[in-house]
Amino acid sequence: MIVKKLVFSSFRNLQKTDFSPGERFNVFHGNNGQGKTNILEAIYVLGTMKSFRHAKNRDLIRWEEPFSLLKGIIEKDRVTREVTLLIEKEGKKARVDRKSLERLSDFFGCLNVVVFSPEELAMVKGTPELRRRYLDRAVFGAEPDYLSIHHDYTRILKNRNALLKSGKREGLEIWSEKLVETGSRVVMKRLSWIQGIRELLQEFHEGIAGNGSRVDLLYRSQPGGILTDGAGYEEQLRLSLIRMADEEFRRGTTQAGAHRDDLELLLDGRSIKQFASQGEQRSFVLALKMAEIEYLHRLHGNPPVLLLDDMTSELDGHRNRNLLHFLEEKQMQVFITTTTLENLNWGNRENYQIFPVEEGKIIH
Repeated sequence: MIVKKLVFSSFRNLQKTDFSPGERFNVFHGNNGQGKTNILEAIYVLGTMKSFRHAKNRDLIRWEEPFSLLKGIIEKDRVTREVTLLIEKEGKKARVDRKSLERLSDFFGCLNVVVFSPEELAMVKGTPELRRRYLDRAVFGAEPDYLSIHHDYTRILKNRNALLKSGKREGLEIWSEKLVETGSRVVMKRLSWIQGIRELLQEFHEGIAGNGSRVDLLYRSQPGGILTDGAGYEEQLRLSLIRMADEEFRRGTTQAGAHRDDLELLLDGRSIKQFASQGEQRSFVLALKMAEIEYLHRLHGNPPVLLLDDMTSELDGHRNRNLLHFLEEKQMQVFITTTTLENLNWGNRENYQIFPVEEGKIIH
């Protein structure tokens, strides 16, 4: 999968851009605040309709402009398609090959994209919310229909919380059952992704660490602890919501469900968050990202496009070399942001194209 051409108009601080990237490594470098990450975000939004920075539509549109327009020419399996996304404050409108879409599923998959940002290093020691964000992004990359399931869950949760805040018990049972049914679908998708990636995670971690240590991912649900196959999850959640109803009305918010679950990261059976060194944490996250890329490659038949946001400054020389060597072997297209070219552990320099970025403009 290759992005052949990108067109941005009125997206954040980016000047109107008509840009043809290289097929391998595209490096955007410049000082902070020039728009480098905005370029990666635009590509990510074009592939997923979502921002990896959790921005609202209005935040993606240049100040005082009515809309933003993103367009990409994407080559996949020797077929070229034109993908266009119009972003307005009220919503997004997508077109593929200049035709409106009857189903969003016709849009997703045109551009498979993965982002690797400092947030993913922070998630190890951060809150469960950061790990859920990573997990949801990864599951969506593998299964585009997950987005609509997650949206349904979020909508139901919002309505149930509104009822709890009102103090009215009438209708709670209905919203609770909707939450159980949709939440179960969210959890099953998450568990399926974890099962699909665990062996790959161990394989890549051994290649990086080389010390025989064991790594793993576990899914911890709010009502029932560690889940492996999801058996009995619906009943556990249903009973938890009944048992916690009085407390939920007192707090005005739902206390159990997929929105409160966590992804546990383990090294030799112990929590990485509590017991691992910083170097061990970074090796784990790097292996996790490699495993995610490999999983998508096997699933879709070609590697995704990778967005590497300032990670060359976050990883030391050894881990940097591991990552860039892996990416060169995958023959995949990569977009990298960096404040300095010194952090790059160059492989074949012919694979790299360098683009300075100044005040929202790509110099090319």
